[in-house]
Amino acid sequence: MFKYFIAGVPKCQDFGHVKLVAEKLRQTLPTFSYKVIVKTEEEYRDWMKKFCNEQKWRIDKNPLIWKTILNSDGSCQLIGGINEFFEHLIEYYNVDTRLDKRIKKRIALDNVERLPFMLTEQVPVSRAPPTRVCITGAVYPSTCYLVSELLQLKELHAKDGGGVTVCLHHKDSNKYGDLIRIKHEICDAEFNIRGCGAITVVNSDEEGLLNCDLFIVLGSMRREENEEEQLWMDRNYTAMKKLASILNRHCPERCKVLLMGMDLLCFNLSVLAEKADKVYLYNIIGVTGHHGMVTLPTISRATGILIPDLHCPPVWGFDGSAKYVDFKHVIYHCGGSATDNPGCKDAATAVEDYSANRNKHKYLQSVLQQSESLVGGDGEHVAASTNIESCTNEVCHLCSLPEIRVAVRMISEWFKNDGRITVSAAVFSDGTFGLPFGMFLSQPVHMENGEWKPNFDFPPPDETVIIDMLSKVSDIAFEYNLGNRFIMNPKEMATELSE
Repeated sequence: MFKYFIAGVPKCQDFGHVKLVAEKLRQTLPTFSYKVIVKTEEEYRDWMKKFCNEQKWRIDKNPLIWKTILNSDGSCQLIGGINEFFEHLIEYYNVDTRLDKRIKKRIALDNVERLPFMLTEQVPVSRAPPTRVCITGAVYPSTCYLVSELLQLKELHAKDGGGVTVCLHHKDSNKYGDLIRIKHEICDAEFNIRGCGAITVVNSDEEGLLNCDLFIVLGSMRREENEEEQLWMDRNYTAMKKLASILNRHCPERCKVLLMGMDLLCFNLSVLAEKADKVYLYNIIGVTGHHGMVTLPTISRATGILIPDLHCPPVWGFDGSAKYVDFKHVIYHCGGSATDNPGCKDAATAVEDYSANRNKHKYLQSVLQQSESLVGGDGEHVAASTNIESCTNEVCHLCSLPEIRVAVRMISEWFKNDGRITVSAAVFSDGTFGLPFGMFLSQPVHMENGEWKPNFDFPPPDETVIIDMLSKVSDIAFEYNLGNRFIMNPKEMATELSE
């Protein structure tokens, strides 16, 4: 990364032209940095002669431009005058540097009037680096929607106007055309003020992880026709083990990892966390809330409650093997619609919102007792269970937009970190609600010191649901030797306590 220096006399039209182009580049490229050195006509000649002798340069230009490498020893690399500088910019940044002569003259006159101010000590102009997001497994068109939402998400933007940069990657080289298509569509979007500079296509996960703040993994190994379940899980295991190795070597300490669009989500999360032992455990999370969100039309029809008045049903379980949508503990607004509760922003993506008036919130349990479509004949709650055979490509595709909507809400809350929202997500299970310890399971979670943690205040599901999950998860954990990373033997525990 370079820092450019522009020295000259404000009265010179070329000086004003160079400064204008540099400022426009600073506004569009977060990594572009420059400093202006202003001298009067009387001072400039002697100053330039002395400075060029120190640098062993033989040049006589106004303005004079050079660059240095940031975080280096400060050695200067000569660029030259206005012509050389513009040739340099065209080569590296492909910018149009043309300017009408009349405009150049007006800029020079304005600079002369501002000369006293410009002669004061100049503070180097720089901007905060953008928040860097890498999406691996990006495909068209669903990733287009995700990228557009992320670029407009104010909580994700770096402070001091750094913005957001999104890197796109797919391990299948045949998908390169998809990535370029996504890039071109986003570049031309009205909301994208940074243009093509906001989107880059990278050749590897390692490249995408460089200075990454949020690493999003989309999609997983699809089950082939007539493929045995064991072989399918083995392929996913191998893929996650390989990704874990990359994360251990290249993932920045601060980087958050989000998995979505996977048939075996909780299994993949558990394998990834087991093998990626260099990644902080609570920096890994999976999206599951959309499984509850897509049931809202059914709940609305069965109860007569409008969808805007309903929160997202809690989603429990080992997504991919046994997940349960808890209709009984859906929260709904009473005594006024959701529009009367300004704190409840996008209620369909959140299980609970502590920022709203909780006196106007009720569980759906009493309403469901009267609805045969969501409860059994004995009046007990019927969990919506989805096993691994039921997730077809068609269903996953239809659910992609709700899933992205839930993911964007989670990312927003993650980077905002105010802890008032409860969502369903697949996180590390610490045993809360009686769920199996050491595996990743979907459950109601909230923000706690910048981390998604189980919300133990939320009502647990029926005991039969917990028992079913324990049975299925324990078999998978034993088969693939998962959860050992989090089990401490007595000797290690005694050593840690003594320290």
